[in-house]
Amino acid sequence: MTQLNVIIIKSQNSAVRTVPRKDGTKMHFNEQSCAIDCGDEFPRPFKINLDDEQKPYPPGTYYVDPSSFEVNKFGSLEMGRRVKLVPLPPTK
Repeated sequence: MTQLNVIIIKSQNSAVRTVPRKDGTKMHFNEQSCAIDCGDEFPRPFKINLDDEQKPYPPGTYYVDPSSFEVNKFGSLEMGRRVKLVPLPPTK
C-alpha cells in the first residue's frame, strides 16, 4: 500500500512577503502556511508560494501533485518553485 505524505492546511489566509532585489526593485511572494505529516509525532510547518493570481487553498488535507517535482541540473529530485496541491478525498 502506498503511503502519501499529507499536506495539512488549517487556514485560507495568505501573506505577501516582499524581498528587495539588487537593482532596487522588489519581488513579491504570496505565501500560504501549511504543514506536512510525514508520520512523525508532529506535522512539520512550511510555506508554499502561490501563483500571482491564485487564491489560497481552503482548509483541508492534500497531497503534492507530481507535476510539482523537477529533476535539477545535477540529476537530483527537488520541488519546483510553485507547489501544486491536490485535495485528498474525504475518508469514510
